[in-house]
Amino acid sequence: MSRSRTALIVGATGLVGGHCVRQILDSAIYDEVVVFGRRKLNLAHSRLTQLVGELSDASSVLKDCKANDVYCCLGTTIKKAKTKAAFRAVDYQYPLDIASVMRKNGAEHFCVVSAAGANEHSHFFYNQVKGELEKKLADVGFPFLTIMRPSLLTGDRDEFRLGESLSGAVGSLIKPFMKGVLLEISPVEADKVAQVMVKESSKIVDGLRYQPIVVIKSRQIQEYEMQGE
Repeated sequence: MSRSRTALIVGATGLVGGHCVRQILDSAIYDEVVVFGRRKLNLAHSRLTQLVGELSDASSVLKDCKANDVYCCLGTTIKKAKTKAAFRAVDYQYPLDIASVMRKNGAEHFCVVSAAGANEHSHFFYNQVKGELEKKLADVGFPFLTIMRPSLLTGDRDEFRLGESLSGAVGSLIKPFMKGVLLEISPVEADKVAQVMVKESSKIVDGLRYQPIVVIKSRQIQEYEMQGE
């Protein structure tokens, strides 16, 4: 694969997306980094291009966008979205629309932040939507698809979420005692998720990844460097 590459990041104002922007700009594999969102980032960089528009207009905004790797970090909560329909738009429809247009534009790799417990047959609406998205993305036809399934994310957010803050605080206290399979439910740092996402792209560039679809669960995210990376 060509070493001259472009990355597209969607959801860059979010917790994982913000870390993705910083790590991708620091990465040597990208000559250009494109960010698409509803508002501009307070960030300037010689390799950074910002596209501003509504996520519902992704097909139009991105019609001329060319990128090798797409990092989709979109996500909300039902509480913030207020309705199931609004939640489904952000966590299912927009990522799928972006994947479809970018694949038509020649993108080779789509990396998406899903969630632990994602399952289209789940009785929980949140997990069901995430599972449905994963299944649909597999049908878009990317040569490489990376699905990240982190558990509770920790890190500094622009918005305050009481439930996540309390869970994260408790999780941080007990995390040193959580080993093996317990890592699947322990909190995971958002910057670690972003780091693994970028490393998967590096594997593809270096010809070290052969599986078209890779699902990386929360425990694997936390143990990623222990796998020889």
